[in-house]
Amino acid sequence: MRSCAVRYFTDFIDGQGLSRDDEGLDFVGEREACHSAAEALVEAAHDLVRVRPRHLPAIAPADLRLEAQVRDATGRVVFRARLALDLDWSVAGD
Repeated sequence: MRSCAVRYFTDFIDGQGLSRDDEGLDFVGEREACHSAAEALVEAAHDLVRVRPRHLPAIAPADLRLEAQVRDATGRVVFRARLALDLDWSVAGD
């Protein structure tokens, strides 16, 4: 017997605001959708850390705050993940 795929929507929240997922993706279950959102959150943080420092003064601390939330087809949030990273180049000494 095959499992039916269920559509989940992953929204991202950062310092710029909410990026709402209006298309969604199909997953076998809620756990798979939540795991995918957590992985995407880490990848987004990785991308921001690689790009953002080039645009900030070398001595300015930076706070990176990201959030991902997974909604089901009814709009109910079934999972939320938050990531916070404080970057302080003033102690780097270069």
